[in-house]
Amino acid sequence: MILPHADPPGVAASRGHMLNVGGWMVGTFISSNGAHTYCVEPGTSEPVAAQQKPRKTGTLPGYSGYQPDSTGWNGRVTSGPASGETVRRMNYVMWKYGRTTDAAQAASVQFAVWFIRDDPGVREWLNHRVKWVRDHGHGAVISRAQDYAAEARQQARAPQQPKPGALKFSERRLTTDASGVTSGSGVVAFPAGTTKVTISGAVFAGGKTVLANPSQRAGRASWTVPMHAKAWQRHHEVSASATWEGRSSGWPASVVVHPASQQNQQWLGSGVSPVNDTVRADLKPISTRFDSQFAPELSTEVPERIVSREAGAFADTVTIGVTKQSAPWPARRNADEDIEYVPIRAEGTLYGPFEHPLKTTETPPDDAPIAARAEVTADRGPGTYDVAVEEPPQSSGYYSWVWEIRNAGQTESIRASDLLPESYRFADRFGLAEEGHAVPTSLRWETQLIEDRLGLDDLRIRDRITPSPVDGPWLRGETGGPLDAVLTLTAYLSPDEPQRAAKPPAGATVIGTSQVQVSADGETVEAEPIPVPFETRGWVTVQTCLREEDQVEAARGLFEEWCDDYGIPAETAVITPPEVVTEAQPSAVVGEQISDTAIVEGRVPEHSEIGFTYYLEPEAGAPKYDEHWRPRTDAQGEPETWGRAELRQLSDAERCLAQPVGRTDRVPVTEAGRVSSPGITAQSAGTGYWVEDLQTRNPDTDEPVELHRGTCGLENERTVVSERSGALADTGSDIALVGVGVGGALGILAGLLLWAGRRSHRFHRGDAAASVGQGSVAAGEARSKGGLVD
Repeated sequence: MILPHADPPGVAASRGHMLNVGGWMVGTFISSNGAHTYCVEPGTSEPVAAQQKPRKTGTLPGYSGYQPDSTGWNGRVTSGPASGETVRRMNYVMWKYGRTTDAAQAASVQFAVWFIRDDPGVREWLNHRVKWVRDHGHGAVISRAQDYAAEARQQARAPQQPKPGALKFSERRLTTDASGVTSGSGVVAFPAGTTKVTISGAVFAGGKTVLANPSQRAGRASWTVPMHAKAWQRHHEVSASATWEGRSSGWPASVVVHPASQQNQQWLGSGVSPVNDTVRADLKPISTRFDSQFAPELSTEVPERIVSREAGAFADTVTIGVTKQSAPWPARRNADEDIEYVPIRAEGTLYGPFEHPLKTTETPPDDAPIAARAEVTADRGPGTYDVAVEEPPQSSGYYSWVWEIRNAGQTESIRASDLLPESYRFADRFGLAEEGHAVPTSLRWETQLIEDRLGLDDLRIRDRITPSPVDGPWLRGETGGPLDAVLTLTAYLSPDEPQRAAKPPAGATVIGTSQVQVSADGETVEAEPIPVPFETRGWVTVQTCLREEDQVEAARGLFEEWCDDYGIPAETAVITPPEVVTEAQPSAVVGEQISDTAIVEGRVPEHSEIGFTYYLEPEAGAPKYDEHWRPRTDAQGEPETWGRAELRQLSDAERCLAQPVGRTDRVPVTEAGRVSSPGITAQSAGTGYWVEDLQTRNPDTDEPVELHRGTCGLENERTVVSERSGALADTGSDIALVGVGVGGALGILAGLLLWAGRRSHRFHRGDAAASVGQGSVAAGEARSKGGLVD
């Protein structure tokens, strides 16, 4: 039967590359025009009749048929029409895999086409064929057919009309390179298919304004903008355009059919090539604007918090930069290739002096005094700038810098550039610690020793100090009160009265130090006494200093160091030990008691006592006496006498002190006055001299200290002892021998022998003593108690 729409019949299709599966042939047919074709109507008869002319169609008509065969199939098949995605997938498999000469592959393509058409009315027949193929050992054909069908469902996409993407600016920013030049930069992203990008107001790498893209791949291109090349300006425009080409590709939902000339025979089909067209367009231009308006800020820190009046100066270190959200500081390269920054002016005001420490506030007090003004032009861009005030500080006090940057304070050209907002102002706060100075309080003082003569009974230097500030107020601390200043008093020893000078002489001996804390103007304070070592003699003078290292932590650096002079008369005292003069008993006779009287003047320390020693002047040929005024004898018991040669070897002082014959008990002394010695019994005639010594105990060591010792040989210390009237010269015996001539000599010899026999006789110590304040011991009383001191 000829189909209604059929063309005149042509040549019948012939079997092509087919697989013999148990006598059943499956694979490709070769159409009359040589195309590899496949059955698109499963379950109908093999097309042995002539074919109609091939044509392209998007719809396969429905059909039905009955075709028993040798595989045991005996049933009817029916199928509705197929179009759309079903036809597109059939086309995909036949075009991509069906043009093969491999019979097994051709068989898989045939089954894939049947799987894709998958109509319920054909399914039983198709299942029968699948089982037949598997039962005859060709399961791989079925598996590959299923893979082809699955791939077609995934990959057979309809042809899409390409739509160009869009240009896009990204990573747009203002930056400053290592040299300091400010540039705009960014990236233009272009879609796949872009053939050329053109930029205006900026350049690509190498200074190009046109970027070719022969690969037509999507990409990104960086670009830069040299800012402010002609003038300082706020805005700068950048725009970009591009040309584009696209490909339209996909699989048509159509196949080429080769209809049979008889109605009950299969239609054959072959694939149609995929679509692949080129589309050209201009992409929509884009533009962007750079805004160089920036926000400078500053911070400051004084190089020296403490500023000296003599050598210091108010100064500040100003660090200028930009805020976190600001554009970079505008900079450009000028005609000389030097870096040029837009100059920004900052203004500073130094407020002070203030007596109290400053508290941080947003603005200074309305009545805050102004000590100085300064300004700096930041023509090197961001960085640190040093500022100093030429005038030295005039007054002690606390000071605070406040700095600001104002658009109104800039030059006319900078204001016209609009690089700063119209009402822009940045200011730091008042009272910031890092922006503060302190000029130390300068203290001077009057000092006065309480005593200008120091006695040994109270060796302490006591001083009074009256401080007052000069050239400004006495600074106050955090509590509101005046800061405490610690003054150090140093006592120096001088053998002579010290001469006033700015500094102590080199090698001056320091006796001791004391510190006093002062905190009120005009208030007199007594310092802790400085003890003087007991053995110290001469002059002492005190120098008072205010030193930084002595100050409490809260006052460190807030007082100017200063010392008053060394040797100030009001700060000088002399150490005055007690003085002693004596009046000796001028004469006596042998057997009487002799004594001395000391006159003590000045202040007497505790535990003082005075002793008296009588020295009998030796004469040639005279007997020698021991310390108890007894004659000395040699080893044979013979009396010793002074020889002329022996005496010639002695100096006058040595001769005077050669023969102490009596030493009294020591007499306590508690105050100035007359002190009489205990008496000593004169044992022989001769001339002798008294030597007194005043002694006390060191209060620190309790060791004895001699304060005074008299000089031997003084006329007022001389006592002459004479023989009793009518008596012989003293021989040291208690018996006087009388005789003349040889008989007299024999009598003297007998007396000496008698004395030798009695030489062990002991004299009793006199216990007479007198203390100052108790009166003098009467000579007669002393004589009545007499006796030598052992």
